[in-house]
Amino acid sequence: MDEAKFARWGLLAGVAFAVVVVVSSLIGGSPPMASDSDEKILEYLVDKQDSLKIGAYLGGLGGLLFLWFLGSLYGRLRASEGANGRLSRVAMMAGVATIATAFAANAVSSSAVLRPNPGVYRLANQFFGYTSFGIAVFVAAVSVLIWSTGLLPKWFGYLGEAIAVLLLVGGAMVATENDTIGVIGIIGFIAFSIWVVILSVMLYQRADA
Repeated sequence: MDEAKFARWGLLAGVAFAVVVVVSSLIGGSPPMASDSDEKILEYLVDKQDSLKIGAYLGGLGGLLFLWFLGSLYGRLRASEGANGRLSRVAMMAGVATIATAFAANAVSSSAVLRPNPGVYRLANQFFGYTSFGIAVFVAAVSVLIWSTGLLPKWFGYLGEAIAVLLLVGGAMVATENDTIGVIGIIGFIAFSIWVVILSVMLYQRADA
């Protein structure tokens, strides 16, 4: 397999990432909010322990797939941007930082599952909240590059900017246990996952053409 074909297939790792991460998030059913009582959180961690263990492992695999996707994406962005590649590097760094934070969040979450602990569960939520900031920078940088270079349709870049704003609002969960903010954070992540799938498919189709 030549390098160009290998890089093109690497773009589809974004689709695989989204599927694996969404499954890992849903496999344990509807999780309690950070504002819920210790009893409710503890009951969830005990009842869903086996499913949550699988979800934790799938979350790790999802991170690896995103890094693979990120490598191919950076190549496409850098070639399209030209010049000094500032936005491409920002997107790359934000993506790597996000996965590093997500791995840390997953580790804390796994600890809460292996030794059921409501306090550690809430700490994991805080970690996941911080991933919203990294994702927002990643999406914003890619989106600006899209509509400024014509790499993809401008509407898709504008959609990404809207998702970035939504993620920044959801990121407020690091400073509050407000349920509404928590729901916004979840919606923002789902929107990001769908956006990555569309991005992966569109870039793959253009590379194939």
